[in-house]
Amino acid sequence: MKNWKWILTAAVCAVCAVALASCDDDDDGGAERVPDAVAAAFGSQYGSTTRVEWDTERGGYYVAEFLKDGREHEAWYTAAGQWAMTEVDYARNLQALPQAVQDGWAATAYARDGWTVDDIDEIQRPGYETVYVLDVEKYGQPDHDLYFDLGGTLYRDVQDGHQGGNHGGMVPGAVPEQIKAYVDSAFAGAAIVDFDREDGGRYEVDLRHGGRSVEVTFGADGRWLMTKTDLSRDVPDMVRNAVSALYPTARIDDCDLVETAAATFYAVETERPDLDLTVGTDGSVAPQHH
Repeated sequence: MKNWKWILTAAVCAVCAVALASCDDDDDGGAERVPDAVAAAFGSQYGSTTRVEWDTERGGYYVAEFLKDGREHEAWYTAAGQWAMTEVDYARNLQALPQAVQDGWAATAYARDGWTVDDIDEIQRPGYETVYVLDVEKYGQPDHDLYFDLGGTLYRDVQDGHQGGNHGGMVPGAVPEQIKAYVDSAFAGAAIVDFDREDGGRYEVDLRHGGRSVEVTFGADGRWLMTKTDLSRDVPDMVRNAVSALYPTARIDDCDLVETAAATFYAVETERPDLDLTVGTDGSVAPQHH
């Protein structure tokens, strides 16, 4: 019996030793799998941050998860060590956001209709302006991710599940030279907020220019198609008067100045889902055709 007890004790000790070794491997966060270039880039950007856990994401990105300034961070790098994006988790702390973003959220229909903020992320990317993503929820409704620029403009609204990880592809792609040249010429000094390629091959660039949020659309060949400037917080009197003359009780929720090669007009959304309008530069009003 004593021999059996000794054998059992030895076996337990061996299992414990393996378990401890496994824990030690977990503590280094898989650092042994991280290329030297990635580790060097992370160290240069974030210094001697401790308790870093590494993971890999689709597309070959290496992601460092760590705490900094009391907040959870995720920093994304290519295998060559090029920084692609950092997500900073603000939990539900709206008060920690820039005042313009707080005001932008308060002005949305979601805030007025009783939706609550479940999570907030700050997105930092090289060559792009910082944006904030608010995950909002309401009982019986699918969640939405609301994207705000630093001016507090809601420039993207995505229903939960309709886009993939890393906030629907927030890791930036390269802006084609033809499009970049147009933006630099037509919107000198603008900050690029986002860049995406839409279904059908069109490109969409979101900017902040002159204190306004601007969305510029290009064809698959890089040719300019449309510019849409957000005027929600500064609706022209002509537009307000034209809408109120026909719909005295309608409240304007959103107003964009739309410019194409063929026409210039104002696209107006009211609080009524069945009442979206087009207002011409001459004050004429017509229903929007979707």
